Amino acid sequence: MQIFYHVKELEFHAWLFETDPRFASLLLEQFGEANSELKVAMQYFTQALAARKP
Repeated sequence: MQIFYHVKELEFHAWLFETDPRFASLLLEQFGEANSELKVAMQYFTQALAARKP
């Protein structure tokens, strides 16, 4: 059974003309911090899978 289907295309094309270290640190904070949105989403996902009844 396949749960996910992955399309290897970008949803948005981003063009970078110069680096922005401040924005990069904000992105890392959202994805890597202890209370990040990604961590919370993964917790909800794994709890939902664990709570399913057969």
